[in-house]
Amino acid sequence: MRPEQIRTYERANSVVFLKTDEPFGGLSNMAGGFPVRVNGIHILTSEALYQACRFPHRPEVQALIIEQKSPMTAKMKSKPHRHDSRPDWDQIRVKIMRWCLRVKLAQNWRSFSELLLQTGEMPIVEESRKDDFWGAKATDDGTLVGMNVLGRLLMELREVVRVQGRESLVSVQPLAIPDFLLGGRPIEIVTSQVRESDIESGTATVAPSREETQRPAVKQASLFDAPAVKEADPAAYSAVRARSVHVAELKPHLEYKESGLPWLGQVPSHWELVPNRGLVRRRKVLVGKRHSNYRLLSLTKQGVIVRDVSSGKGKFSSDMGTSQEVRSGDLVFCLFDVPETPRTVGLSRHDGMITGAYTVFESRGRGTSEYFELFYRAMDDRKLLSPLYSGLRNTIPVERLLGTKTPQPPPDEQAAIVLFLNWANGRLERAIRAKRTVIALLNERKQAIIHRAVTRGLDPSVPLKPAGIPWLGDIPQHWGLSPNRGFLRIRKVLVGERHPQFRLLSLTKRGVIVRDLSEMRGKFSADMGTSQEVRSGDLVFCLFDVPETPRTVGLSEHDGMITGAYTVMECSDVEMAKFLELFYIAMDDRKLLSPIYSGLRNTIPKDRFLNAKTPIPPANERAAILAAVQNEAASSNQTISRLEREIELLREYRTRLVADVVTGKLDVRDVAARLPDEAPLDTMDDVADLNDETAVEESAA
Repeated sequence: MRPEQIRTYERANSVVFLKTDEPFGGLSNMAGGFPVRVNGIHILTSEALYQACRFPHRPEVQALIIEQKSPMTAKMKSKPHRHDSRPDWDQIRVKIMRWCLRVKLAQNWRSFSELLLQTGEMPIVEESRKDDFWGAKATDDGTLVGMNVLGRLLMELREVVRVQGRESLVSVQPLAIPDFLLGGRPIEIVTSQVRESDIESGTATVAPSREETQRPAVKQASLFDAPAVKEADPAAYSAVRARSVHVAELKPHLEYKESGLPWLGQVPSHWELVPNRGLVRRRKVLVGKRHSNYRLLSLTKQGVIVRDVSSGKGKFSSDMGTSQEVRSGDLVFCLFDVPETPRTVGLSRHDGMITGAYTVFESRGRGTSEYFELFYRAMDDRKLLSPLYSGLRNTIPVERLLGTKTPQPPPDEQAAIVLFLNWANGRLERAIRAKRTVIALLNERKQAIIHRAVTRGLDPSVPLKPAGIPWLGDIPQHWGLSPNRGFLRIRKVLVGERHPQFRLLSLTKRGVIVRDLSEMRGKFSADMGTSQEVRSGDLVFCLFDVPETPRTVGLSEHDGMITGAYTVMECSDVEMAKFLELFYIAMDDRKLLSPIYSGLRNTIPKDRFLNAKTPIPPANERAAILAAVQNEAASSNQTISRLEREIELLREYRTRLVADVVTGKLDVRDVAARLPDEAPLDTMDDVADLNDETAVEESAA
């Protein structure tokens, strides 16, 4: 368990569930009243479904778990067999739980979505006496401490309900993991089984099968029949809704004066303009041999963060002793290469050390450091400090910055500005992260569809056979297996002195794109003549550093050139090339080709790749797969593009709002006085990293 994954929750400010007969007990996996149907099999609880997923290779154990009448006995029946859980269980169980919760929502939309939305804006926490991975344990000081992975997944699902609404209940795609089986069969798309009239009337529930209507019903207690839930007031769980606050209420100040600063313009007449040397002073204390006593910090777009040295990712100084001390409350500036720097200023909330290239300031105690940071972040977002730049590296000399004046509202107004912007930023960030969550789920769904289509085809009823390939498992019985050299040929033609005639291409997560040379952003080869020719229809592979590469394969739609480090292959059959791209994208998304890696750089030797076999469906089926995937991708990509544009607009709005507030264009004092006593909790901080499987690892219980 990683320390940064541990969360601490205030019980009074959280929705906490422990027992299933409590008001929010329906959020528990142990709650009855939320049956699901997967592959035609009726399953009483999401807990039974989750436990059954441990044993795809043991259908008899799955049947034993599913036939239990209570979720606790289903869990107990799995325990004697846990030594025989699927070997990757600890790595995929969070994905499995997320999928189980989606199924629970899809097939119990009305009751479960209602319960999720009743939690308002508050953190959702499963209290547990023993398990601080899925839940959090009560402490002596009244807080709850643990990773709370189930609660965080529920918060993630709550955001999906808010953003997607009833679109969430249409279907749940199977996970793109090996051997995702139930009852010996691949798990199929789970549908909500609702009638259109039910959706319109808001009474959608799982439609019973013919078998269920003919056998005696198993009576299950529904938490939604409990008076405590019917009487619960959703507003009582949301501090955000306690008072009505609208950004539209903000008005300009009554009087303004000229600031005399070219990047600032007018400021409210009652604000002072104070040289920075009167607000902050530089402090440079080298850590020297004491560096092992300090945490390593870094200035990022998210502010000053603690670096994870154990991961080995990123660049590190060869001499940590030259780093300088940073204390909580210090301001860290990057005063060189300012136009290219993603973030020029950050207020540290950590004690630690940072590379000596940065400039550290401590407050002189006048005003608030929070306002000072907000002001210079606003200047940095629009790179307005160019009059202060000096030299080829666009450096701001320290003395020039200290001599520059900064507007200083009265202390109480500074506090109001900080309070308001923290509140507004929390709401905007939650909206942005909610949209990101939906984008991630749409991409995951798209990947699952592609993976299933290129490894199992479109017909789930076809008989399967072992592929004999370690990363593939079973494939349709009528598909062939052919070495890649049967339809791919390496072609390496250097452009040499002809390079000005070619467009520069690059392999990215979006495929093979044309690079924009006009702004010269990113890295470029010093010798363009060593680039190789790429023709439209060629497949471009990155066969080195495969686990770290964002995208290993792309089908080029452009003529151009690409760096010689890539491998360009031509395929005479355009349709075959498109299928191969889809297949290797599916393998790449899950990095399944590790059995053919070689060397320290995890390279796939070209001959080994050409000798590797790929499952090939018949031509007519291949065309149907390509059409189905294209239709699905087009629909998902359209939604993703819309959400990305909405995120962009929210960011632009936030940037403008911060700038207008910290420069006095808008007066926030009255609105800040009516904010809730505490800024709304940004619960999406709790779920932002759940897609990082390494972040939620735990030793096997």
